[in-house]
Amino acid sequence: MNPTSRRHTRLYAASVAALLYFSEGLPFGIVSDLLPVYLRVHHVALTAIGFLSTIASAWTLKVFWSPLVDAFGTYRRWIATAVLAMAICMATLAAMPSTAGPAFWTVIAIFAIASATQDLAVDAFTIRATPPEFVGPVNSIRVAAYRTALIVGGGGLVALSSVIGWRGSFISSGVIAIVVLIVALRLPDDRGSRDDRKSIADLFRGLGEWLRRPRAGVLLAIVLLYRLGELAIYAMIKPYWVDRGYSPAEIGTITSVIGVIISILGAIAGGAIVARIGLYRAMLWLGAAQIASNLGYALVATMHAGRWAIYAAAIVENIGYGLGTGAFLAFLMAICDRERAATEYAMLTAAFGLTRVVIGTPSGWIAQNHGYAAYFWLTVLLGIPGLLLVPFAKERIVSGSVD
Repeated sequence: MNPTSRRHTRLYAASVAALLYFSEGLPFGIVSDLLPVYLRVHHVALTAIGFLSTIASAWTLKVFWSPLVDAFGTYRRWIATAVLAMAICMATLAAMPSTAGPAFWTVIAIFAIASATQDLAVDAFTIRATPPEFVGPVNSIRVAAYRTALIVGGGGLVALSSVIGWRGSFISSGVIAIVVLIVALRLPDDRGSRDDRKSIADLFRGLGEWLRRPRAGVLLAIVLLYRLGELAIYAMIKPYWVDRGYSPAEIGTITSVIGVIISILGAIAGGAIVARIGLYRAMLWLGAAQIASNLGYALVATMHAGRWAIYAAAIVENIGYGLGTGAFLAFLMAICDRERAATEYAMLTAAFGLTRVVIGTPSGWIAQNHGYAAYFWLTVLLGIPGLLLVPFAKERIVSGSVD
């Protein structure tokens, strides 16, 4: 291949990866950031808003229908079908008069399942379509595009709702989906051998082998509990801002746009700290910082502090979120066997995702019945057990990392 053709191939791969991974991140931003604000602005009970965490479990459970995506049709068709379903869901939401009826929750559930299915097909298509020498740059592009989509799907569309209304925000996201659909229909054919694909039996077999290792029970408990407090507080932050009287534009700008940027910087800093002091000590120090970051909202809610205090709480919480992410992702990588890393990482992230569902679903009921202050203090306490377990797995953490 001559230099010009190689340059065109790389540019094409980069452009497609950017658009597809933007399309991956946008729906998650809508469900996790936009919808909590939308529902609370429309006076939906906190108990119902907590149910969004159950719907978001689609992104965790997608591993269980991944063999279907591998076995039938082409990834291109899966992407196109999923994106079309998401566009229809957004158009349906824009036309709906009700915000919390059974039809609304059904549409959101379909939207989440379609998005999770799109993720599976996009990941697989990208792996097959990316030239080996361009894997590194494409990975950077996919992370940047996904994070940008989280900002747009969460804070961007929330802020935009103040100008074009909530229906306009839903329509805007539907238009983006149509653009992705047009591109998906023009993607190259990806049919070929699927002999290297993993089945559900392979996934469970890999998990079974992992669980037979020393200290596996403690490590799994850390996976489930280390980020529990952070996931718990995240579920109720947006409704809290709404109930404090802040506008959707302000909520979207501070908690999502600025918040995501700060959390990315925090994650980068967390990774640097892991490299500097070693994974074991980083998990202790960054885990403590993660827990302490929840104190901001707990204090603000207790004292009913003003605008600058809640701004500070948002910044501190996102710093803690990012630092905890840096340590936790390094931990997941360290405890996976290199020969079965993909299978084990998939199962461990799925187990971690269940934590969001377990704490997120009852979060609204707790906040509604006991108040935000009590709930935010509870999230501080929820972060402690996972941190206390880390010393019991020191040997495994150290031996599996670069300490």
